[in-house]
Amino acid sequence: MRLSQLKSGSGRRKPSGRAKPVRSRRVPKKKNAASTKASSWIHAKARSVRQRQRPRTIVIGIVSGFLSTVILGFWLSGHLGDAYAASAKFGENRLLAAGFGIDHIDVDGALHSSEGEVRKVLGIENGELVFAINLQQARLRVESLGWVKKASVTRLLPNRIVVVITERTPFAVWQHRNEFSLINANGSLIRRITGKEYTDLPRVIGDGASTEAIKLLTDLGTRRELVQKVRYVVRVSERRWNLMFFSGAELLLPAVGWSASLDQIEVSTDFMAMLNLPNVILDTRVVGKIAVREKLTRPVTLKRIVS
Repeated sequence: MRLSQLKSGSGRRKPSGRAKPVRSRRVPKKKNAASTKASSWIHAKARSVRQRQRPRTIVIGIVSGFLSTVILGFWLSGHLGDAYAASAKFGENRLLAAGFGIDHIDVDGALHSSEGEVRKVLGIENGELVFAINLQQARLRVESLGWVKKASVTRLLPNRIVVVITERTPFAVWQHRNEFSLINANGSLIRRITGKEYTDLPRVIGDGASTEAIKLLTDLGTRRELVQKVRYVVRVSERRWNLMFFSGAELLLPAVGWSASLDQIEVSTDFMAMLNLPNVILDTRVVGKIAVREKLTRPVTLKRIVS
């Protein structure tokens, strides 16, 4: 019996050399109870927030749509500007009620310009909204005044406007076609005057004299003895100067090199003495020569000096 079993067993097929792969099964991890509760709580909160935001989003959408419809209606009817003006007026009134209306306008530095004149060109009235003032335009209006060289306009909250002025310095009186004007050193017009005003200032006469006088008058200012004799200076043909003296004498200067001619006159005792005589003309228009002749007579050379 055993022998037959061994024989029958020997006839069976041997298994192949390749082994079938064994599939591994994942063992599910056990979830932590605490993390599960936290995750559930977060998801619940998120759902709660979304549910609360839905009504708010709906309300915002309704209000936005309503406002858009109102604005479109105003625009189509042509009353959008009126609505804007009404809202701006409402805001202005609220600011005025809060104390931002102008109660004080201070003007500092106006020595020759009157405060009333400054206030007039400033164009600002008490009671106006302090934020509504265009400071740049207000400054330009103040600087348009003849006396004003530079100005600053500032607001001091809640209710004050401050104007600070730097005035021009009078330099000379310009006589032009029977009109008298007060000018500064640059020749800028300060204001119109009468011939009897500012008699202590130098007087310049003629076309172009206002802008060119500073060079001559500055030079004469360094010649104390000579300048005390000068009554006024005349611009001739917009190219040269004549000096008129209190005595009635005249000094004709050349267009170029007139400072050297003044040097020649100043160092000469004889020429300086002649400037005290009436009806005498000293002509230095020819470079290097000084001719002396009588005024209102035929040209007769009294003295000629060659330098």
